[in-house]
Amino acid sequence: MHKVRSGVARAATAIAGGLVMALAVASPAMADTSQSSASALQISLVGGGLASSGTASATNDGTTESISGNTNPPLAVLGGQTVITAGVLGQSVRAYNDGTSAACAGVLGAGGAITIGAGGSCIVTPGSEVTLNLGANGLATISLVADAIYSECTATSSPSATGSATLVNARIVSTLLGIPTTLLSLPANPAPNTGLSVPGLLNLTLNGQTSSATGQLTVTALDLSALGGALASVVIGSSSCGVNAVAPPIPVIPLAGAPVALGLGAVVAGTGGFFLHRRRAARRS
Repeated sequence: MHKVRSGVARAATAIAGGLVMALAVASPAMADTSQSSASALQISLVGGGLASSGTASATNDGTTESISGNTNPPLAVLGGQTVITAGVLGQSVRAYNDGTSAACAGVLGAGGAITIGAGGSCIVTPGSEVTLNLGANGLATISLVADAIYSECTATSSPSATGSATLVNARIVSTLLGIPTTLLSLPANPAPNTGLSVPGLLNLTLNGQTSSATGQLTVTALDLSALGGALASVVIGSSSCGVNAVAPPIPVIPLAGAPVALGLGAVVAGTGGFFLHRRRAARRS
């Protein structure tokens, strides 16, 4: 009799342990999702013409990062435009499975590079000067000259998002008879949504920042609108991070099925009691 009771007890214990483990697995663990995107350069011409570097995007479902688009597009993607003829386009993106994401985008001189380092920081190696031809003012040509112009952002699933813009040796230059004159020097680390202008020629917004929701941020390093000529606008370095979120994965055993599992355990346990009762009855007879 003692052996029978011990066997039933062991069986009941095993069943209960199995059910607890199943329900524990069924309890949804939290998985952080993240996303980011970046675009190095967009040029708009009067009449509707558009040249764009395209967009690189990164997403993470909590386990796997997926990156689409070209993170280092060649200037050839801009087509036959003549605004920029030499330099580097950079649009790097990352989305991690801990709920953080990062983006970095902009224009650099030839030989420069943009990458994303540890912690989502933007690592930039400026190259030689890059020049964007903005049009003419009488006999003078107007240009935007810089070693590097870029934006960066990071976001977390807490949720939070931060971003900034950096302009390395950037300035608006008027060149007449081969002699350059600086019309406007641009700040290296402008405050968010800094507005500047060259009266009668250009309006600029530096470190433009917009947010569509808590934990989401889009940063544009430089947005320039021309007031005359064939060029309508130039947008340099648009980085977007978030919204990142904490989301539960699909449980291995849906919680709705837990009562069924527990019911099966009760049936099995009851069956063990039934067999024990039958065995006792048999011994009495």
